[in-house]
Amino acid sequence: MNQDQILFECVKKDNQQALEQLFQKYYFNLCLYAKKYVVSADLAEEVVADVFFKIWQNRKTLQINTSLKSYLFVATKNLSINVVNKAKSDYLQQQITDNTVDFSHLNTDESLHYNEVKTQIDQIIETLPPQRKIIFKLNRIEGLKYKEIADKLGISVSTVQKQMLEAIKHVSQYESQFITLVISFCLSFIDV
Repeated sequence: MNQDQILFECVKKDNQQALEQLFQKYYFNLCLYAKKYVVSADLAEEVVADVFFKIWQNRKTLQINTSLKSYLFVATKNLSINVVNKAKSDYLQQQITDNTVDFSHLNTDESLHYNEVKTQIDQIIETLPPQRKIIFKLNRIEGLKYKEIADKLGISVSTVQKQMLEAIKHVSQYESQFITLVISFCLSFIDV
C-alpha cells in the first residue's frame, strides 16, 4: 500500500489531517491542470477545493479503483468541464430571461415567504465562526475570488481555501433543509 492509499484510508476514517496532506501534495498541479479547462486561476483553485470537499463529503462511500493521483486528475477534469458547461448554460439562460421575462414585484405573500427563506439561510450562515463567515460571504454572496479575498483580508490564499473548505462542509450539513426551503419558495409561485 503506497502513501496515497494509506492517507485515503485515513480520510475514510474521518482524519482531516490526512485530507489536508493530500490537498497540500496535489493542490498546485491540480490547479494548473484545471486552469487548462476553466482558464481563470481563481476558478481553477475553487474547482480543486471543491474536488477535495467532495472527497471529504463522500469519504464513507467513495471507492477509488485507480491510483488516487489518477482519480484526482480525472475528478478535476470532470468538475472543470461541468463548471464551464454550467457557466455557458447560465449565460444562455440569463440571455433568455433578460429577453422574455418581465420581473414584476412580488406580492405580499411571496415577499413574506422570500424573506422567511432568506432569514433561515442567513441563520445557517451566521452559525459559522467569524472569519469563516466573512470569507464565505465574500466568496459565495459577493462573488470575490480567493485571491481577492486574501488581498482584502490580508491573509494567504491557502487560509482562504482552508476556511472555504470548512465553511462548505458546515453549510452542507444543512443541505436538505436548504433544498426544502428553496423548493417550498418555488412552489409558492405555482397555482395548484
